[in-house]
Amino acid sequence: MNIEEKNSKQIEEYLKSKGAVVVGFASLEGIKNVPEEYPNSILIGIPIEKEALKTIYTDDQSLYVESMKELGLKLNDIILDGEEYIKNTMNYNALAISRERVAGELKDLASKIPHKTTGTRSGIGWIGRCALLISPKYGAALRLSTLLTDMPIKVGIPIDDSLCDDCTDCQDACPVDAINEVKWDSRKEREEYFDAEKCFEFIKEEMKRTHGKSLCAKCGLACPYTKEYLGIETDRDLIKEIYPLKKKKKLFLRNNIKKE
Repeated sequence: MNIEEKNSKQIEEYLKSKGAVVVGFASLEGIKNVPEEYPNSILIGIPIEKEALKTIYTDDQSLYVESMKELGLKLNDIILDGEEYIKNTMNYNALAISRERVAGELKDLASKIPHKTTGTRSGIGWIGRCALLISPKYGAALRLSTLLTDMPIKVGIPIDDSLCDDCTDCQDACPVDAINEVKWDSRKEREEYFDAEKCFEFIKEEMKRTHGKSLCAKCGLACPYTKEYLGIETDRDLIKEIYPLKKKKKLFLRNNIKKE
């Protein structure tokens, strides 16, 4: 086992012991604005809970919203622990792209090296028309975070072209037509296939309308790979599964109100 393989195995085992489910390794050579002192990246991912994802077709996505917040905090803790481990135990330099740093000194860097870019570079997945990272196992249901490092690692094979074929399910599901028919590839800018402003404005309105209980996310759930992760074949199957739960909730609330 060479040094790259040894390092990759050691840090992957450590990150997974902390709660990471997916770990990917990439070279950032050729990516603009990457700091010279950090030529490599380590991506970690945790899948979103299935029951939380299924609430996306309901009026109350509180479970999904809370799940996303909790995963964000958990990922943040893992990459900060990973940074310390690489520095203090493995004796290499590392920089976690943490929430605090993204809000501060790494704001520009985070926008230039998004987590999904390190995901495609590590071979974990590709970018869908919906501008989300799509992995064969989890679809769009992975929350991600990234470490930069100078540690020699065994890098994955980058994915530079979409594997979505002719699928337009995410485009069809978008309520504001933020997704067009153009497929992603690593040479394209996001604006060519996805209107982020339209998407973000709609999400802000949804959050306001539902008092913070909705984030939309219908495009990610529409992805066939996400449905496969959920064990659902079609939107109709998902709605059939959710509808009885909604009826039970309404009946429970009605009975409790009557008793009071």
